[in-house]
Amino acid sequence: MGRQTVDEHGIENHPDLMDPDWQRHAEKEAWIGLRRSRRRARLRKRVTISAAVLVGLAAAGCAFYAWGRATSEQYPGTPAAVAGGSTSPAVTTTTTAPTDLPLDAHVDLSRPFDDTPAQNWAEGIAGLTIPPAKAVGSFSAQQVGHAEDEVKQAITVAQFDQDTLEGHKSAGYVGLFAPDAKADIQAHAQDYLTFLADGYHLLPVAPRMTGTMTARPGKSGELVLHVAYVVAYAFEPGTHVIYGPADLEPFVRVDADYTVRSGAHWDPSSRGLWLDQMNSYFTSIACTASKANRLAPAFSEPDFAGPSLTAEPGQFDPKKPIPTKGNCGD
Repeated sequence: MGRQTVDEHGIENHPDLMDPDWQRHAEKEAWIGLRRSRRRARLRKRVTISAAVLVGLAAAGCAFYAWGRATSEQYPGTPAAVAGGSTSPAVTTTTTAPTDLPLDAHVDLSRPFDDTPAQNWAEGIAGLTIPPAKAVGSFSAQQVGHAEDEVKQAITVAQFDQDTLEGHKSAGYVGLFAPDAKADIQAHAQDYLTFLADGYHLLPVAPRMTGTMTARPGKSGELVLHVAYVVAYAFEPGTHVIYGPADLEPFVRVDADYTVRSGAHWDPSSRGLWLDQMNSYFTSIACTASKANRLAPAFSEPDFAGPSLTAEPGQFDPKKPIPTKGNCGD
């Protein structure tokens, strides 16, 4: 029997290439190769230095996000949620975390942050490191501690509160600021807060966070509290095919200066918390949703074809400079 040959013009009919498993593998590798050079990222800047910017102190406490939304039957191993609390396992991973977000890796939906930069971060606002309060300028240690608590609460509402994330409500955030600041904050709330895109929900796992808060004196009667942090969210994939953490885990980097004004130098309506500036950077997101100031996972936009972008350390490390270039048409 003569040796079987393959016509070079009919290579697509080669038995190896017709194998369904091979075809799926090749398709996956081609898609991952494309995405490696096209990381979705967006830089958003919002600066506020006017004399009327934010809102009066809230009398009621904040309702924190209940990370309890039933997941798709496609993932029966994911724990069900308990209203009012997190069902995610304790953060016990101690191995060195990767410095970048994997595009091609197994994702355990009950521990989605494993093997990502967020694997060792604390859950929620506990990931924000706040030094012990001490006197700064004309502010006593007690006043500094109170100011730190105000900023901590503002960040909690902005990044983790259910009414903010899913309800797209800004009242809880606006209510934390000085009366003269209300109009500006209300007008630009979507620039300061994280709103999830309609139809997309988080897994019943608390977001992870890392970052710091530092205090310094400002102008007369002002205390400036600088925060630099990164928050990682994990979306429920439903029936979407997921190739790795980058498909369902957007990272939000924020650098901001909050200012507390106090004393006779300021009118009563200007005393309290203000927001002087905020820069945000979003990694592994859906660009279309982001341009509408909504956070959606990358898997919701599989046909993304933006320009290539080299990953920068500041995407995942708030100790590094915040990136200055995105690829969502900024």
